[in-house]
Amino acid sequence: MIYLTAMETFVPNKLQPLTTPPPTGKKKIDMFVLLGILCAVALGGVVWLVITRIAPSEFLSPISQELGGKKNQEQKVANPITGELVSPFEAESWIKLRPLGVMVNNHIDARPQSGLIYADIVYEIVAEGGITRYLPFFLSKTPEKIGPVRSTREYYLVLVKELGDAMLMHIGWSPQALEAIETWPVRSLGRGGATFWRDTSRDVAIEHTAYVNGVELRAKGEELGWQGSREFDSWKFKDDPAKYVNEPTATNISVDFWYKGDYSSGWTYSPETNSYLRTLGFDENDKPIPHIDNETKEQISVKNVIVQFAVETGINGDEKNRLSYDLVGSGSGLVFLDGKVIKVTWSKEGRDARTKFYDFNGNEVEFNRGKFWVAIVPDRNVDLVVYN
Repeated sequence: MIYLTAMETFVPNKLQPLTTPPPTGKKKIDMFVLLGILCAVALGGVVWLVITRIAPSEFLSPISQELGGKKNQEQKVANPITGELVSPFEAESWIKLRPLGVMVNNHIDARPQSGLIYADIVYEIVAEGGITRYLPFFLSKTPEKIGPVRSTREYYLVLVKELGDAMLMHIGWSPQALEAIETWPVRSLGRGGATFWRDTSRDVAIEHTAYVNGVELRAKGEELGWQGSREFDSWKFKDDPAKYVNEPTATNISVDFWYKGDYSSGWTYSPETNSYLRTLGFDENDKPIPHIDNETKEQISVKNVIVQFAVETGINGDEKNRLSYDLVGSGSGLVFLDGKVIKVTWSKEGRDARTKFYDFNGNEVEFNRGKFWVAIVPDRNVDLVVYN
C-alpha cells in the first residue's frame, strides 16, 4: 500500500483591516520578494524542461518508484516445461533444479501407478510387444513415491538429453541404452547407485514392485555432483484462449499404439477445467477405465495432449526383440488442446535439441500453460489414433 504524507495546513497570519494602509517601505519590499519568487519559478521551469529532455528516466516521483517496486515484486517466473507462471517465492523450490525423469512400468500388474499425476510432462512409448512404458519428468513437484520402476531403452534417453540434460532413474537397461549412458553421457541415477524399495502389498511378480523416493533421488544427484540446472528450449505458450477456436473440434481421443486393448490410451475433454482426463484400457463392458493415481486416488489430467508419429523398427540380432524409434529428424503429429485438434509436423535437429511442433503454416504451436502428455506412436499406425 502506498502512503502519502499529507501537506501541512497553511494558516495565515492575522491581517490588518483593509482600511489601514500598509507602510510604504514594506510595499516595496513585498514587490521585490514577489519579483524574486516569479524569477525563481521561471528559472526552475527552464531547468526542469532541460533535465527531462536530457535524462527523464533519472527523475521519478516517489509514487512511481513505489509502484515500480511493487510491479517488480509481482513479476512471474515461468516453468520451462509447462509454461505455468508463478511468483519468485513459489519458484524457489525448483528454479535451480534440473528435471528428474523416472522409467515407470505400465504392465497391467503395475497399475495403478504412483506419482504420474505430479509430472510436468509424461512420454509414453512402446517398450516391447505392444506394452507401453512411461517416462515422466518432475520439476515443479517431486513426489516421495514414484513407480513401479523399470528399465530404460536408448530412445528414452534421447528425451532425457533434450530436457536440460535431466537426471534419470531406472532399474536395468538394454545394451544400446548402456552404451549411450556411458558415451553420450547420461546422468543415470540407476548406474549411480540410487536405491529403491519393494512394495509387496499386491500379489504380482517382483518386477512390478520397485518404487523410488523422488526427494531421495535428488539428494543422490547432489551427491554425484549433478546439482544445478541447464537451460533448454521451452515450447511456446499462448495467453489468448481463442487462438485455435477455428480448428476442428476433438473432445474424445483414442490412441491404440499397436492394437486396441489393455494398453490403449484415451482422453476426454473437460470444458469446465479446459483439460483432458485420461483413461487406460477397457473394463469388462468395453468401457474406458479412468487412469487413477494410486496415492491421491485422483484421475490423471493434463492441459495438452500430443501424438507424435515416429518410425519404429526392430533391432537386428536383439534376442529380446527390443525396438528403436527415430526421434531425431522430422515427422507428423497431432496436438490436442482447448477441445480442438491441430495437425502438426515435428522437428528435432539433434540429440540434445528440443523437439518442436509446427502447424501447417509453419508456425510453432503455442500450447496451454500446464501439464503435457506425449504419446509417441509408430507412424505405420496413424489410423489407430481416432478422435471426434
